[in-house]
Amino acid sequence: MKTYLKKIFRGKLRISIICIVSFIVLLSVGRAFQQAQIISFDFHFSNAKLIYEGINHYQYILDGKHDHGPNDRIMYEQNGNYAQGLFVMLLPFTLMEWDEAKFLWSILNIFIAIITCIILCNKFNLSKFSTFLVCSIFLSSTIFRIHIAYGQQTLLMFVFLILPFLKYNRLNIILSGVAFFKYNIGYGLFLYFLSLRKITNIFLSLIPLLIGWILYCLITNTSLLENLLEPLKVILYWNSFSGHFPVTIFSLLEIFNIPSFLILILPLLISFIIINKIKYENNDLKKLSILCLCILAFAPHQLHDYVLLIPLLIFSIKNIDSSISKINLLFIFYFFYFLRIVSFIYGIQPWEFPYGNFGYFNNFLTISMIFLNLYFYKITNKKKIS
Repeated sequence: MKTYLKKIFRGKLRISIICIVSFIVLLSVGRAFQQAQIISFDFHFSNAKLIYEGINHYQYILDGKHDHGPNDRIMYEQNGNYAQGLFVMLLPFTLMEWDEAKFLWSILNIFIAIITCIILCNKFNLSKFSTFLVCSIFLSSTIFRIHIAYGQQTLLMFVFLILPFLKYNRLNIILSGVAFFKYNIGYGLFLYFLSLRKITNIFLSLIPLLIGWILYCLITNTSLLENLLEPLKVILYWNSFSGHFPVTIFSLLEIFNIPSFLILILPLLISFIIINKIKYENNDLKKLSILCLCILAFAPHQLHDYVLLIPLLIFSIKNIDSSISKINLLFIFYFFYFLRIVSFIYGIQPWEFPYGNFGYFNNFLTISMIFLNLYFYKITNKKKIS
């Protein structure tokens, strides 16, 4: 009788937890959607609108016309510093008015967030309850709400980045190249392909960049050669404004007057070494988790880019009994929830965390988690061999 009552209690308790958590998730999703209708400042609608009208938005920015003045046709912080293909992808939204476009974009982003979590959980054989936990933790997080509210593109890029880990075939390799549109996300995938030394796959993954570049030039009547380096010029243009990009611990090298190109190459080199080390890891979920950590650690990132912690969250929930998973969850909860509490205490906004002392600390913490996970896996593998 006691065992029977215990089972009933467990069942009722689980149902109660699911109901309470589901209510919290609905509030979080609702809040994110509401804020997206007010903000969506990072949704590059106005850049795409210029392109639709045949105007080269890169040149528009380089000419200094994006000055936030009364005649500026680029809205808010839509600074246009991504590859051509991203803006070509957004062209269908230009058939709508701004309010309609950001409404649809926020709906699409929420759908991507939910379906991506579910697909990854199914791929890596999580139980239904574990899948529910993963979705709930992510959808109730500050990171998720910021991403939706800002109208960001990281989740969309993340969908294409994970395709080769869902099924490694030619079509997915080609489509994964869409992630290259956002350089500080796609570079990690490119380094992964490079580490595999499969030249054909590297060229296949570059097809979306090539198509986006050609279509952009055709629509805006721009020379292919002239347009080739314009995205880089825009990045350098914004970088000339102090404090525009988030800091990393490598930013400290500027104190020693080290050339900018070396400050860029050093983290890429370290990232490649790590990715090259894990490329033949049999556990695709573990490999994807480390790859996403490398992407976050070795390039400048805003807080919303930490949606890339989804694979690490899934890995940690699936292997909850291991000590490294518990440490990983503390790390994830720090970004997902605790930073918001810190922002209330210090009276700052979440978008300020990638800058200044918090930016250095958060980047150092992310890099530390990579080496901590690598060390743990090394110890675990030694135990298995012995």
